[in-house]
Amino acid sequence: MKRKDLAINLGLLFATILLFFGGIEIALRVSGLVSVKPNPPKIYQKSTNPEISYELKPNSSEYAYRSTVTTNSLGFRSPEIDPNKPLLVFLGDSITFGYGVNDNETITSRIQAEIPEWSVLNTASPGYNLRQQTAVYRGKIKKLDPKALVLIFHFNDVEDFGVAKLDDQGILRPEGWQPTERICTPIERGILQFIPGKCWLDMHSAFYIAVKKFVSAREGKKSLKEQELAMQENTDEENVTNVSLQKYASYLDTLVRSMPKNLPRLFIIWPERHMHPLARPKLAKIAEQRGFTVLDLYETFGNHAETLSWDTVHPSSKTAAQAADIILQTLEKNVLPSLQ
Repeated sequence: MKRKDLAINLGLLFATILLFFGGIEIALRVSGLVSVKPNPPKIYQKSTNPEISYELKPNSSEYAYRSTVTTNSLGFRSPEIDPNKPLLVFLGDSITFGYGVNDNETITSRIQAEIPEWSVLNTASPGYNLRQQTAVYRGKIKKLDPKALVLIFHFNDVEDFGVAKLDDQGILRPEGWQPTERICTPIERGILQFIPGKCWLDMHSAFYIAVKKFVSAREGKKSLKEQELAMQENTDEENVTNVSLQKYASYLDTLVRSMPKNLPRLFIIWPERHMHPLARPKLAKIAEQRGFTVLDLYETFGNHAETLSWDTVHPSSKTAAQAADIILQTLEKNVLPSLQ
C-alpha cells in the first residue's frame, strides 16, 4: 500500500472514531442524560424551618434519580390527604422516600394501594436524619392528627447526626461543608487509568463521565457482594458503638415526647451489608422501650436485599414490593388493630 493511501485510510479511521465518539458526546449533552456541570435534581427547596433545613417542593412533578417524583400540596411524595380517612404517617430518609423508583413503586404507595380506607403519607426525603424527621413531625405532621406512625431506620442514621444544607446550586451538602474548587476524580483502575488527559476529560466530557459512572456502578456492585459475604462469615463484627446508639436514643426521645402517648407506632430496621449482630438487639430494645413495635427486616432479607442496578444502598422495585408486603402484615397484625 502506498504511503498516500495509508495516510488516507488512517485519516478516515481517525475521522470515523472522532465522529463516533463526538456523536455520543453530543447526544449525551443534548439529551441531558449526562452533564459535565453540576446538575442536581430540581425537587428541593430551602425550608423556612432551620431544623428541617431543606424539603421537597410542593405540587411538583420532576424527573430525579432516574424516576418521576411527584409531590402534593404539602411537599410530600404522596397523593393529597383525604380528611375523611385516618392518617398513617411514614418518617424516614431516601429508603422511605423511594430513591430511584417511580411514584407507584415506593413502599408507601404500595401500602396505600392495599389499605384504601387510610391516607398514607410519605414524609421522607433523601438525606433526612432523625433530627429532621422530628422537626417535620413537629412542624408539619402533628397538626394533621395522624392515627399511626411508621419510622424506617437505616444504620447510617447513627453515623451522622449533622443536618445537611441545600447550597445555592440546589446541591445537598453535609453540615459544615465549605465551597472549594472542583477537583477531577478520574478512573484510577484498569486500562482506563492509562487514558491520556483523563483529568481534563473528567471535567469536560459527558461521554467520559458516563463511562466512569458505569465503571463505578459495576465496581460498587462487586464490592457490595464481597462485603455481604464477608459480613456473613464474620457474624460477630460490629461497627456501631454504644455511644452512637445512646445519642440516637436521645433524639428518639425528642420525637416521642412530641407524639401522643397512645399513638400506635412501628419502628423498622432496614438491612444493609453489615449484619450488626450486637447493635440490632440494642436498637430494638431502645425502640420498644419508647412504645414502638419493632420489625427487623434483616430477618427477611439478611444483609443482601436487592438494590437498584446502578446503586449499592437503595432498594430495587422488587425489594420495595417485598418490604411493603411485610410492613403491611405487621401493621395489620400489631399496630392498626389498636385503633379498631
